[in-house]
Amino acid sequence: MDDRFLSLFSETMALLKLFLLDLGQNPLTELTYTLIPGGAYLLFIAVIRTFLGKFRKTFGFKFLGFVVAMLFYGLTLSLSSKVPQAVILLLLKAVFYVEVLRLLFRIVSPSLKLGVFSLLLIRLSLIMGGGFLFVQDLAVKVGSPLLEIYNLGFKLSSALLLTIVLVGIYRSLLIELKEGLIKRVLRRSGPLLLLLYAVVTLGWVFGTVKLSQGLVVKLALMVGILIGYFSLQVYLLSLLERRFGDRFSILREPLRKFFMLFALFIVYRELDLLFTLDAIRSFLGKLYVINTELVKISLLSIVESIYVFVLLWTLTVFLKNLVYAYYMGKEREIEAGSFRALVSNVGVLLAFTIALIQLGITWKVMVPLAGALGIGLGFGLQTIFNNYVSGFILLLSKNIKVGDLVEIEGSAGYAIGRKSDTIFGKVVNISILTTVIRTNDNVEVAIPNSEFISGRIVNYSLSDPYIRVRIPFGVSYSSDPDKVREILLRVARESPLVLKEPPPKVWFYEMGDSALIFYLLVWVDIRKFWRMRSLRSELYFRAWKELKKEGIEIPFPQRDVWFKNPLKVEIDERGVSEGSSEGS
Repeated sequence: MDDRFLSLFSETMALLKLFLLDLGQNPLTELTYTLIPGGAYLLFIAVIRTFLGKFRKTFGFKFLGFVVAMLFYGLTLSLSSKVPQAVILLLLKAVFYVEVLRLLFRIVSPSLKLGVFSLLLIRLSLIMGGGFLFVQDLAVKVGSPLLEIYNLGFKLSSALLLTIVLVGIYRSLLIELKEGLIKRVLRRSGPLLLLLYAVVTLGWVFGTVKLSQGLVVKLALMVGILIGYFSLQVYLLSLLERRFGDRFSILREPLRKFFMLFALFIVYRELDLLFTLDAIRSFLGKLYVINTELVKISLLSIVESIYVFVLLWTLTVFLKNLVYAYYMGKEREIEAGSFRALVSNVGVLLAFTIALIQLGITWKVMVPLAGALGIGLGFGLQTIFNNYVSGFILLLSKNIKVGDLVEIEGSAGYAIGRKSDTIFGKVVNISILTTVIRTNDNVEVAIPNSEFISGRIVNYSLSDPYIRVRIPFGVSYSSDPDKVREILLRVARESPLVLKEPPPKVWFYEMGDSALIFYLLVWVDIRKFWRMRSLRSELYFRAWKELKKEGIEIPFPQRDVWFKNPLKVEIDERGVSEGSSEGS
């Protein structure tokens, strides 16, 4: 690397030495050609500033200076082609090149939002561009072997200048434009347009792309396609936002990610149109990771399969959220959760299958692999596969849906003092391997899907969410059963937790050892009120007050005791008479 740098430096010094020698051979001629464009330009600028100096800060004055510089730059180009022996014209050409770009930047700079570092880079790129242009022309004149290096330096400095200006224009537009369609399209398309510009610019710098009218037409078409694509994206996002309102928040991010990933495919196809990427694809396609008669996996197939899987996965996330938002808008929570889980599971399966095919694992490979996989599933993965298949059976059979209230054998909540042999709660999610149930203590329990297929499950809201609850009451034997029934029915009718239809009922269930047992039967919508203990507590509170108000006692257990042998009774000192009993 040091040798190349020294060689470049030595060649540049040699070119400058030849330039000075040529100036010394014909100084009068070189001075004459210096004064023709250079002196005339300085004189013209002096006249303009003398008569129009008070308009120096106006756009018209700046534009006039730019036009004059362009004219003298064209004059210098014409003279240098007609008088090649006048080497001073090569220097003037570079000076006018820098002057034209400087005045052009002076016109557009007030509208650009550029920092100090960007301004410094612009000045540096102008100086480097002029210097490389001058040395490049000298190299052409003497046939230097380092001409390509000078040409590369000139292109790099020009590309740096243009990049800084374009980024400044983009940032300024985003700041100045009000929130609307144009700003949203620019914000979304900007990164990919910059990527397209960077690739094309690097292609021009390194000689793989040549500037031509056809290239300009292709670039204009590509930019138009990208802007139209992102305009469609913004319109679709706006349409969905108006359609779903607050529920649109779960759709925005997955849809944006899908659009961006698909936009990368569009840019890839556009670059293929420009550069013909067959050679790169062929090179990556021959870099095999696995190369057998049945399976051929290359670096290209790995990249393509990863892209396909991520694209389809993002689409799956959007579709499952779209289904959920649609059904939630119709207040159908059960269908919303169930269809979201179904779309998610099917989408992941399809994405994984298509990605495997893209990777190079076709059905010819899958058939023997399926046999081997079946043996493996029978030993090590039997439980996982069983739960995976059970999840699809649950979603398709609809015996259990998201939002259902179920009871299953097990325990949940020993740590919070809940001791029970069953788990009762609401189904909040059905995933690939497990179903999550949230109890009325807000404890979430993940239960393997296979247990819902092989075990006995009580579903309180499978086809009808209205259930009847039985609440026992015990009153003393001295109570009037009709009065008790009247009070319990009144308590049930006044409770906001109890449905009016079907009406509540009271059963005289049993004459117990210590009390008359009644059952209050009430109907409730378990979807809206599924904490049964709270329902019982509320009705017990109300019934206690009403029974107490009517003088009806709630007895405690009583027993009659008989003695076979004589019982001696001692009387205390409070004056109670003494006595004895043979039995009672």
